[in-house]
Amino acid sequence: MMYTVSILCCFSGFFMLYNTSHKAKLSVKGAIEKWLQQHPAIAKSVGILLVIASFLILAAKDGTGVGIFTATLLLMTAGCLTIAIAPLYYLRLKHIAALSAGIFLLEFLFS
Repeated sequence: MMYTVSILCCFSGFFMLYNTSHKAKLSVKGAIEKWLQQHPAIAKSVGILLVIASFLILAAKDGTGVGIFTATLLLMTAGCLTIAIAPLYYLRLKHIAALSAGIFLLEFLFS
């Protein structure tokens, strides 16, 4: 269960930070994206806290060295996927919720 929470924290945090960028072509279709773009200070603060929480969860779960290494890989993955998929306007809350539920179920069943 901790890995799912960590993955959600990392992806959500990076998505929040991505939506506060001035350089990226941002979506204005979703209500969440609009809110994040209209309130960049709050979005940046919460995004950074979520990424740090992801690092701390993984460091507590796997140990300091392996946890930080895994969190760094997870952050790079979140960055690549967000930058590749977000301009296609394919990231929606229902997709993220369905994927998270599937990951949680798999983690719960096999751990």
